[in-house]
Amino acid sequence: MSYMGAVWLRLRAELRQQWRGLLALAVLLGVIGGIALTAAAGARRTDTAYPRFLRQSHAADLMVQPALSGFHGYFRAIARLPQVSSSASAAFLQMSLPGPGASPFSGLTAEAGPAGGEGLSLDRVKVLAGRLFDPADPHAVMISQQLAGREHLRPGGTLDLIGYPQRDGNPDIKHKVRLAFRVSAVVAFTDQIVAASYPRLLLSPAFARTRQAMSFNPAGGGIYVLLRPRADAAAFTRQAAALAARYEVGNAQVVHLATTYAAAQRSIRPQAAALAIFAGLAGLIALAIMGQLLSRQLVLDSAEFPILRALGMSRSGLVVLSLARAAAVTTAGAAIAAGVAIAASPLMPIGPARFAEPDPGVEINLAVLGAGFVLAAATPLLVVAPAALRAAGRAQGALGLAEPAAPVRPSRLGPALGLAGSVPGNLGVRMAFEPGHGRTAVPVRSAFVGTTVATAAVVAAMVFGASFLALVSTPHLYGQNWPQQLDLQAGSVPEAIGEKMLAHVKGLTGYAGGNNGQVSVAASGSGSTAVPAIGLDQRHGSGFLTLLAGRAPAGPHEIALGPRTLHTLGMHVGQWVKVGVDGRAAWMRIVGSAVFAAFHPGGGTPTGLGTGAAVAASVLSQPNPPYCGPPQTCYSFFLLRYRPGTDLRAAAAQVKSAAARAGCPPGLCLVASDQRPSDIENYAGVRDTPLVLGAVLALLAVGTLTHVLLTGVQRRRRDLAVLKTLGLLRSQLLRVVSWQASALAAVALLAGLPLGLLTGRWAWRLFAGSAGVGGDADIPVLLVAAVIPVTLVLANAIAAVPGWTAARIRPALILRSE
Repeated sequence: MSYMGAVWLRLRAELRQQWRGLLALAVLLGVIGGIALTAAAGARRTDTAYPRFLRQSHAADLMVQPALSGFHGYFRAIARLPQVSSSASAAFLQMSLPGPGASPFSGLTAEAGPAGGEGLSLDRVKVLAGRLFDPADPHAVMISQQLAGREHLRPGGTLDLIGYPQRDGNPDIKHKVRLAFRVSAVVAFTDQIVAASYPRLLLSPAFARTRQAMSFNPAGGGIYVLLRPRADAAAFTRQAAALAARYEVGNAQVVHLATTYAAAQRSIRPQAAALAIFAGLAGLIALAIMGQLLSRQLVLDSAEFPILRALGMSRSGLVVLSLARAAAVTTAGAAIAAGVAIAASPLMPIGPARFAEPDPGVEINLAVLGAGFVLAAATPLLVVAPAALRAAGRAQGALGLAEPAAPVRPSRLGPALGLAGSVPGNLGVRMAFEPGHGRTAVPVRSAFVGTTVATAAVVAAMVFGASFLALVSTPHLYGQNWPQQLDLQAGSVPEAIGEKMLAHVKGLTGYAGGNNGQVSVAASGSGSTAVPAIGLDQRHGSGFLTLLAGRAPAGPHEIALGPRTLHTLGMHVGQWVKVGVDGRAAWMRIVGSAVFAAFHPGGGTPTGLGTGAAVAASVLSQPNPPYCGPPQTCYSFFLLRYRPGTDLRAAAAQVKSAAARAGCPPGLCLVASDQRPSDIENYAGVRDTPLVLGAVLALLAVGTLTHVLLTGVQRRRRDLAVLKTLGLLRSQLLRVVSWQASALAAVALLAGLPLGLLTGRWAWRLFAGSAGVGGDADIPVLLVAAVIPVTLVLANAIAAVPGWTAARIRPALILRSE
């Protein structure tokens, strides 16, 4: 018989005899691999959803906004420029929603395109519910999901609006117009896939062409432009400026929308990265545990290798036989994993990318699935290859069977339990810790390693998940140490007016005054870097900054920087740096490292987590005649603290009323309670990822222990038959397997708990350092403590099936076959 013929015959015989156990391994590999593969394909789909959406919607590259109306020839001239592939003009209408606080400055973005291209052929919206409006219907409107949720609207509903005619460049509030529109669709706009801070709507071209609509347009409108491939944007900008002078529309601002798109993609990327990390961790841990299980199965099946060698099978043939048996398991598992990933693909992408996905539903990504299939099928073989080589050369024992390579050390715990009167305890612990001899020998080291790794991984996921949840749900950790902010937006007032304005707010216990802005920071002999900044004076109270090191700035020559800013600039606390503000420069000492909430300077990059700077408020103070000017420090926002139990809605109403009495126009002074940095908003979208990973790892741990117990009972059925012949009852055999499971679980807990705690803390420090937040992990003591009883109870519950199998053993049949 040929070399491969002998291997094939033996493989067929083993597969017929052991197909149930091998199928169980394949299913376990397929489920865990399928989850990892789903996450990997989902990461790719999430990361590419927004760029694919932009391509399908023909998203504009630029927007040109003249100071005066461009609808009298300027926009048509822009559309005829050689760099332009397509364009759509739009009027930005000053409108608001009816109700308390309605004003022209409410923040509602209302657009209408007279030419009919916007939202249809250029910047084509994605319809989430309903259908695209009829361009000829003047009463139709498409609204953003945020506006639909705020007004509880669905397609077919009525949206009430207030329009403000323009008089001498200002909204004429006295002659405001009430209008009603029919909602045609709830849509996703190209620049609002990531949750926007303002509601948005698009009115029909038929309405845009009416005189009434144009009376709501306070400025010159704008035109969205899609450039031809390889067109020169700089040449387009020069020609747009020349046309602006020719048509006398004032200064024309050219906005590069790629910056907005890039910001949206950066917001989506953490969720794609979370899925990729989840896939990698699940895959690596599954590989480690499945490698141990396959190695264990390989050792179990190699007991008769010395006999096969005596019959003429070479060592290389035995290695091929072992790997072929493992390959049957991994190939079947890889096929199941691919099927699971395809079936679960409608769950992807996640987060904002789900709204952007142009082709929702089932996806078959051949590149990811193919790579995943190869990795799932081949990588475990590389892990078990050394075990296959060792098994092929194992020494022959007295009965002609393979024996353990090292001498067996008897367990001390087993005899101790026997002396205490627990015969099942004695036998169960010995079955867990001693490999045995001959046909009944089982590898125990792989069982210990597999269960310990699984337990440690679950505990590490708990520690990291608890720390992650604490970060996204605790304002202090992401830099917000106040419940509300009064933002004066374009205005500013001195402390005296601010104190008078806030004096009658009930429940107020403290406040800080501050300013938004930007500073340039440079070390000696190096170039400067622009950094978003806040100026802050803690007027009543302290601790408004979340400090990771040092202290808050106390004067005009001190500065605190975010940890990511410090790392990027290569600086440290205590260093003197040159800080520039509005063309002025001064030397400042870095006195602290702080985490920043989101502060949005007008038109600039907001602060966030570990990115930003804090200086004294006087450094960023801007005069606001006639209310405030030098030498006073002018404050453009106030951070407010209240007594515990204060009704924040009522407090916000009091603050707005106080601001209005102080002369702030309605709708201009805003009270904000949510200043989460964009990173925290992104992390909140994947806050459940560590918990899901922990659940997957727990499933893997259950599968590992189940396989260990089942194979142990199957392998030691002769020993169990002898014990039953000697008088052990069924209930005692059940307890034997229960003690074996408890012993394995106890060892896994003894080693896995501290290893998991250390790994979880290390992983959190690594993440916190990159995110720019505090590195102290939040250890869920009660949850970790609950792991001990839960693991022991679960181990005994898992032992029920193998125990029942052991109790039903028929000694006569087993011993006769042996």
